[in-house]
Formats: sequence, C-alpha cells, structure tokens
Amino acid sequence: MKKTLFLIGFCALAISASAQTTVTALKVQGNKNIAIHTDDTALSPISINSAGNSSYYMYCNTGGKKGFYLTASGSGPGSIYGGEFNVSYNGPTNIGFKGQAQMGGTCIGVMGSSGTATTTLGVLGSIGNTSTGAGIYGTIYGDMGSYLSYGEKYAGFFHGGVKVTGSIISSTTLQGALLGESSSSSTSSVNGLSLRFASISSSLSGLNVTTYQKERPEQPKVIQTIYDLDDETLQRGEEPEPDIIDEQFYDKNHYALDADRLEETFPDLVYVRKDGSKAINYMEMIPLLVQSINELNAKIEVLEGLASEGTTKKTRSATEIQGSLKSQNKLYQNTPNPFKEQTVIRFSLADDVQNAAICIFDMTGKTIKKLPISSGMESVSIGGYELGEGMFLYSLIVNGQEIDTKRMIISK
Repeated sequence: MKKTLFLIGFCALAISASAQTTVTALKVQGNKNIAIHTDDTALSPISINSAGNSSYYMYCNTGGKKGFYLTASGSGPGSIYGGEFNVSYNGPTNIGFKGQAQMGGTCIGVMGSSGTATTTLGVLGSIGNTSTGAGIYGTIYGDMGSYLSYGEKYAGFFHGGVKVTGSIISSTTLQGALLGESSSSSTSSVNGLSLRFASISSSLSGLNVTTYQKERPEQPKVIQTIYDLDDETLQRGEEPEPDIIDEQFYDKNHYALDADRLEETFPDLVYVRKDGSKAINYMEMIPLLVQSINELNAKIEVLEGLASEGTTKKTRSATEIQGSLKSQNKLYQNTPNPFKEQTVIRFSLADDVQNAAICIFDMTGKTIKKLPISSGMESVSIGGYELGEGMFLYSLIVNGQEIDTKRMIISK
C-alpha cells in the first residue's frame, strides 16, 4: 500500500506543472484504474494526460512537454541509480529499457552522459554469464541481435559499418584488420600499372596494380539541438568541421592488386564478402615477397658471375668491353608477353660478333635453354610448350658478356 501511494504521489508531482483547472487532477475510477490529469476512462492501471493503453501498466502522454526527470543524490558506500528498470518474463525477448525517437531534425534513441568522477561511463552494457550475446549491439538492419551465432560472446558487436576518427588501441590481435582493398580483373583500369614478382615457382608473376578512388559518402545529418539536463533551455549545436584525414582520403587515388589473378595461385590470401567483392590479406603476402627477392638476388649473382668470367678473357678493361658491346648489340622485350602459344625475342648484333646466344634461365638461375645466334639474325621464336607455365629470364650473351636480361611470362 505504501508503495502504491508513493508511486501515485510521484506521478502527480511529475506533471503538476501542466495541471489545468478544468481537468480532474487524480481520480480512482470504477475499474480501479487511476486517471491523472484526464477525464478519459483510464485503460492503463495508471493513465496520465490520456486514456492510456491496456497493454501498459502505466501510460503517460506528456502533451509536448518532457517526460520524467529522475535524480538521486546523497552519499554512501554502494551504488545509487537515478532509475532502474528490470524485466523478468518468460517470453521470446525481454527488453529492460527501450528508447525510441521519431520525427524531428535529429532522433536519438538513448543518450548517455557521464559526469566528472574518477571513473565515468556514458553507457555501460553487460551480458553477465550468458552463453551468447553482446554487451553492446549496434546494427543498421534492425535485426535485434539475430546475427549472433550460438556460443558467440562479445563485449561489443556491430552489424554494419563502424567508423572511428581516433586511434584504435588493442591489447590483443585485431582479427581481419589486415584485409585491404582489391580490384577485380573485370573492373581493372586498362591504364593500371603492371607489377611483376619472380619466384615462389613463378606463382606471383603477372600481378596487376590498379588505381581507384573511394566514393565519398553522404554527410551525416548534424545534431541541431541537444538537451541540457542542468538547464531546461535548448542549446543549438555547431556543425562539426570535416575531418582532415577523411578529406585527403577521398581526394587521393588508392592502389590495389588484382584479387582474381592472385586467387588463382594463392586462394588463401583472398576473402570474399557477402556482396561478392573481394579483400586481400596483404600482410601475409610479405613472406612471399621476401622469398621472391631472395631468388632474384640469387639470379643476379649468377648473371654477374657470367659477366665477370667473360671479361677476364679480354685484354681490354671490363668497363671498356661492356660499354662497347652494349652500344653495338641490343636485346628487346619479347612479344607478346605474357604468352601461351608462342613469343618472339628480337635483338640486333654487330657485324664482328664471334660468339652470341640467347640463354633462358628459370628463377633459380638454372639454364633451361641456349639458342646460338649470329650476325644477320634479328629474332628467335620460343614456344610455350618448350618451357612450361611460369616466369623466366632470358639474356643476350655476346662474346662471353651479358648484354641485357629481360623477363617473360608463360600463362595458362
């Protein structure tokens, strides 16, 4: 009985400022419901400013004014709450507190604000000892947490994009944070740069680098008004300045690898999103690139050894011989490249060449094929079936000296 009287008194005080002399302040009706500041038949056990709704225990229509203001003050060893809501119902969904805003320039379902104590929390979410759930769940789809699978448990879970303008601090790993953007071969720019990697059994050969720009999203609506709990007047918010990093991000070109090409040989590096777009784990490409560099260095050492061996047989200095040979003999890029069936290697030789050849190496430096050539010849042809799929190096060797070395790719 005391509890009921307290609740009735509290409700009467909360809306006393809007009382009208023509409306009954408080009335216990024949259905035992309580009507406050309304002459309508109360449908709720407690109805304020309207007939209410039988689905609610207490129903209040503020009539354009603010709803309830609850405050708690004092001191003590325990926690103190301005308001506490508890639901214990054997149903499909229990909601302790529901905040909903509609219409107006800005809608905020729940706003949390903290003071200046030693520890302040604007919003605190906890799931206790449940097996599945999230302390804070944010979604742009209105799915009420149904995206969580059985057994998943998170302090925070967001179904939709999350933007952070400050730093992200983590004391553990950030799973998925290493996935970057990629481009599909079907949408790659024809003017994209070509980036080639040797080694790893030529699996990284033929990767393409393309450029793209991120589409600038629509600017979010600015919060026009905010409520100050210490002052009942409304304060108009100022439009925030655009983030300087965002401005640069959307103005600059960005670079990505062709995910379709990479997926052919290293599918574990490519991830597919729900919308079909692809992302690349660039971080785990680093070990492959390191191995690629090591194999290229090994090949360079082999070629440098061949060049130095030739120079020791000449009476002139190595610099003079190499300069003279390179000025009189030329090696050109094979066409087409990459190729599958056949390609042509073109060259030009001086009239006094005594010994010349086109040497083809694999990426470990092993000689795969040697084609003798002579003055008067301009090209040799290579069939894809002679070497197999992958990346190879070919060199023009004249009188024991390496004139030039280029790369060719045999595709599927």
